Amino acid sequence: MSIFPSCSDLLDAIPPTCPGCEAHAPSWCWVRIDGLRVLTHDGDLICPNDRTFGYAPVSAPLPMVEPLAVAA
Repeated sequence: MSIFPSCSDLLDAIPPTCPGCEAHAPSWCWVRIDGLRVLTHDGDLICPNDRTFGYAPVSAPLPMVEPLAVAA
């Protein structure tokens, strides 16, 4: 083992899955956008489970809203 890590050691340091949605995204990273810390899959694709933009897991089904009939 040398003082300097090998290329394969560096690749093993970052897991190939996104920590937000656990999708296969080997180049995921955190990016600063307008002062916000955003999780991205490849630098420009925002993770769908990123809580910065309001994602929250739904614990109960959302209520169904029926459309209103318009009187003629």
